[in-house]
Amino acid sequence: MATTVTVAASAALPHDLIINILTRLPAKALCQFRCVSKQWLNLISDPYFVSLHHTRSRSNPNLLLVRSSPHDATDASNENLTLHITCSQMNSYSDHEFAVTIKESTVHMLPSRWDLVFFAGENAFYVCNPSIQEFLKLPHCSTCTSGEVNAGLGFNSATKEYVLVHLFDRSMDTYEYDIGIEVLRLSECCLGGSDSGSWKVVEGKNCPCQIRGWGVFVGNSFYWMIWDEFEQPGEEAIVCFDLDREEFGVVAAPKGCFDTEEVWFLVELRGFLCLVDSTTRPFTIDIWMMKDCEKVGEWVREYSIDLSGLSIKIVKSIVPLDYRDGEILMDSNRESLEAYNVENKSFRRMSNRIEGNWTWLRLYTDSFFSLGST
Repeated sequence: MATTVTVAASAALPHDLIINILTRLPAKALCQFRCVSKQWLNLISDPYFVSLHHTRSRSNPNLLLVRSSPHDATDASNENLTLHITCSQMNSYSDHEFAVTIKESTVHMLPSRWDLVFFAGENAFYVCNPSIQEFLKLPHCSTCTSGEVNAGLGFNSATKEYVLVHLFDRSMDTYEYDIGIEVLRLSECCLGGSDSGSWKVVEGKNCPCQIRGWGVFVGNSFYWMIWDEFEQPGEEAIVCFDLDREEFGVVAAPKGCFDTEEVWFLVELRGFLCLVDSTTRPFTIDIWMMKDCEKVGEWVREYSIDLSGLSIKIVKSIVPLDYRDGEILMDSNRESLEAYNVENKSFRRMSNRIEGNWTWLRLYTDSFFSLGST
């Protein structure tokens, strides 16, 4: 009876008002509302509705907290891991939690802030839509003889597809490397069926050097920091891979200030490649930005953020996640989410509800993106 009344009441409301109300609700709830009536099923499944919901969700990112732990603490082999995932709406106290177990002894979470999140294990890659609690193991990738996992993740807004790249060492020599690259493209229409996305090895293209950190996607190219335990990089501190040309290249760091012995790292902010330095100047984060990809190697120190008053542990572990409405959103040692106002140079804490020993903290966009796993 209650469902009948709800449907009848909604029918009396203007269509635009119903859309305005429903597009503000979480995807998980809307998936349940599809069962209310055929009318609501058609409405919530309509591409216009889905697009409007995604646009609104994109302007209000959610917080994702993930903890990795052995599935069975008494099992000495630790062959299975459980990922405990908490999805939190920052503008409310509405959370939902779920857990998945995978056959891995070690797992990493790739940086992202889109609809989907990706994990890299020793045996495979995994993709998850936390909004609707779908989790999927991706097709088998090439084996890396060194046992290391080097990858990069990006979202191409023009083609509406995720791009996952995997760098793998084929050399059997401890002191030599032969690093190949393969690409997996994912869109909603190609997941979970017989036409699921598959890896494409880029033939005849080898990464010219060893790398560290996850790849950063900017302008249809991926960028990694160069690392070599036997030889420190010189001015050419970054390696890139152009997806259009399927070619590797190198990029010079900012002149006169790059310290090869310190741990700088790459992020993307405002659509630009950024080099983050939190070690050169005490209690200061300098963010160098490469504003013109055509003039590779020309950097501008766009932001210098004063972190005096914070512990050195926090300073060295702060990671910029995104830029929104004049603020840089930053992960503070997986203990809080901070927003730095670039105009008045002040901080504000965006979430006070981060409690527990979390392994990763990410932003994500609430979405209907289906993996076809259910």
